[in-house]
Amino acid sequence: MSDKKVLILQTAIMHYRIPVFNLIGQYPGITLTVAYEKGMEAKNGKLQLETLGFNVVSYENRKVLGSLKKIRHLRRLISGYDVVIFPGDLHLILPIISLLLRRKRRKVYFWGIGLSSENSLRESFLKDKIRFLLTDLSDGTILYSSHVAEIYRKKVLEPRKVFVAHNSIQVKKFPLSEEKRTKVLSIGTFKKNKCLSDLVIAFANIIDRIPENVTLDFIGDGEESAVLHDLVERNGLSDRVNFWGRIEEDEKIYAITKNAIVSVSPTQAGLSVLHAMALGCPFLTSVNAITGGEKFNIKDNYTGYYYNGQVSDLEQKLVNIINDEETNRQIAHNAYDFYHKERGIEQMAQSFIELVFK
Repeated sequence: MSDKKVLILQTAIMHYRIPVFNLIGQYPGITLTVAYEKGMEAKNGKLQLETLGFNVVSYENRKVLGSLKKIRHLRRLISGYDVVIFPGDLHLILPIISLLLRRKRRKVYFWGIGLSSENSLRESFLKDKIRFLLTDLSDGTILYSSHVAEIYRKKVLEPRKVFVAHNSIQVKKFPLSEEKRTKVLSIGTFKKNKCLSDLVIAFANIIDRIPENVTLDFIGDGEESAVLHDLVERNGLSDRVNFWGRIEEDEKIYAITKNAIVSVSPTQAGLSVLHAMALGCPFLTSVNAITGGEKFNIKDNYTGYYYNGQVSDLEQKLVNIINDEETNRQIAHNAYDFYHKERGIEQMAQSFIELVFK
């Protein structure tokens, strides 16, 4: 019996997706090809083709009718594949519709967030109508989270066509630290929409209500770096705040994170949620945080924490978390176990594998 030939279209092959694609491509009975948009080579980074467990091809887009795109030589691109997985990008609706209307076609799926992530996964009537219709016309939609999948199953005609591959990131497994935890942590790029200044202000306001050995630590850099440094200086926090710069190696991140009380991102909760959990660090974010669905891995006061979006509530939450060491240590255990048992890239890849052989 010949291998199932699978094509996954991406805009660019992001570094954090490569381990997932390797697991799929190296699975017996599957030959995987990942296609990326020509011109996005820089975003791909240096792809070491000899180390990849999948094939790589490029394709060309051209704009038609405003922002809508057409894939050049679509027939040639998808020729010979048993399964084609498109990104959930409505700008590609024209080539997608043309493919779905063919009498004889291979299996076609969509993969992505499923809803707009710009405002905490709010539903958009017209766009979502199109997404639900495409789910019914195709062989199905693969979503990042069960939360969005439940919305889809209530709206589409064929709920059986809604699938979940929980979005994740590969993190090396380290022992769950039993050290005393003394850091409030933030990991990731310093983007304005993360409202990291709220975290500095909240920390400044609770400084007299938490132990003197607790510090605020930032791993990352970016556009808000000068703003954050200035805010720390103006609030007299220089001896209580550490800026570690951008760090990418898991070993170095773990060395800082292993005694972190909590990882905080006030208004954005993406793959950093999974990264923190994998290292045994609970995650704290706003209930309305921008997300692709990753924040729904947080069960409040069990695998992580939420606050209501107000700085005053962030302050109170931090005070409670920092001063209740025993409860926080249990939540750190829960988060660590949850990632390694249920949300690793192995589970994500397996969801795709099962779909290919469905």
